[in-house]
Amino acid sequence: MPKPKIPRNVLIVAFVALASGFGQDLITPILPSFLIAIGVGHSGIGIIDGLLQGATSIFRFVSGILSDKFQNRKWFVFFGYALSSLARPLLFLSNSFGSVAALRTIDGIGKGTKDAPRDALVADSATVENRGRAFGFQRLIDTAGSVLGPLAAAGLLFWLTPSLGTYRFIFLLAAIPGLIALGLIFFGIKEPEKKVINKNLLHQPFPWQFWFFVIGMTLAMFTKINDSLFLTRAQEIGVSSNWIPVLFAGFTLVYALMSYPIGIWSDRFGKLPFIIGGWLVMSLVEFGFAHESSIGTALGLFAFYGLFYALTEGSGRAIIADLVPAEDRGSAYAIYNTFIGLAVILGGYGLGHLWDSVSPHYAFSISSYGSFFGFLILLLLWWKNKKKIVV
Repeated sequence: MPKPKIPRNVLIVAFVALASGFGQDLITPILPSFLIAIGVGHSGIGIIDGLLQGATSIFRFVSGILSDKFQNRKWFVFFGYALSSLARPLLFLSNSFGSVAALRTIDGIGKGTKDAPRDALVADSATVENRGRAFGFQRLIDTAGSVLGPLAAAGLLFWLTPSLGTYRFIFLLAAIPGLIALGLIFFGIKEPEKKVINKNLLHQPFPWQFWFFVIGMTLAMFTKINDSLFLTRAQEIGVSSNWIPVLFAGFTLVYALMSYPIGIWSDRFGKLPFIIGGWLVMSLVEFGFAHESSIGTALGLFAFYGLFYALTEGSGRAIIADLVPAEDRGSAYAIYNTFIGLAVILGGYGLGHLWDSVSPHYAFSISSYGSFFGFLILLLLWWKNKKKIVV
């Protein structure tokens, strides 16, 4: 009996991600305001974000390798989501920099622990012919949570008015989607059947195409403007702070709606062309933010920013599975996610420093050139290898 195009595990993982993403992005847009309200300065906010991202990157690497070693995906995914689901509502009790920093670090450990095994679980559960579709579907449903979360946060702020009490109430609400996510994993996910592996093939070097792709994506991500700086730029242009969560939800909606069809097309036409196109779009978006200053233009550019994510996120994860053996996918995702995560942390700091010390125009211009360079590197990979593997 042929496998369904969207296997059960992929379906469950997608709705786990929706629930957890809802809880995460219920919190994300309001956390800076909460921190300022309890007396944490901008440098403290930056440190907390760095701790979150750093913990995520480190544990992506660790969990991916361990999930290959023990040939187990489900329980690494469960443990990762459990840590995040515990840390987020406990922000309700926080009243200092130290307590928030500790909980965000635990959240980052949880995010890092589940990422590589989750991607490997999706790849293991899908057929080769439908791998792009599976990742596209997972990104569609996952990203829906990142649309609904900020909208729910914005609705609660408009209804209850911003205050410490409101922020704490929203943090507490994050416990509900966290519990739903854990229930779906525990009762819904089944570990894929373990394939018989030739021990002589274990620990073979990854092919050069994998390393070329990882390095190209890392260099491109090193100069990519992060979401927070995009939202800050929108505020400078004139978007009201009350509407920033709605703007965040808007570009995420474009990402969600386009992810699934792009995943299907990537199975038919190859994944790498869509990723290449995504980085060209990113370069144009960053160039636009460097030179334009109208609200209307900003809204249009944010829509294309969502398209960039749709073109690159699902296809980027799917192509890793095409390039490495099944028994090493956890390690491959660990390497890929760690390199990307470290590039985002270092690049975000560097571009933020350029913004403060020179100008936002300069920071966005450098970012645009970097994204175009990433486009050229990935275009070279496609040109050199288009007849050898289906990418």
